[in-house]
Amino acid sequence: LGLLIGVELVRDRASMEPAPDEAERVMYRCLELGLNFKLTMGNILTLTPALTLAREEMDQAIGILDQAIGEV
Repeated sequence: LGLLIGVELVRDRASMEPAPDEAERVMYRCLELGLNFKLTMGNILTLTPALTLAREEMDQAIGILDQAIGEV
């Protein structure tokens, strides 16, 4: 059991065009920084942390994700 977080990356909010290339680049950058997750449907970042996740761990994961998205 655990949490399930999905973040859909799109190229344009109006058209909702999926951004699979960008999602893959974000995923690999996160891996380099120490955060592992999978992609669903090519453009959805799917994070599944355990229920025992500490606040500090979640803050670290969100920081890594924020950095990777900013770089991509």
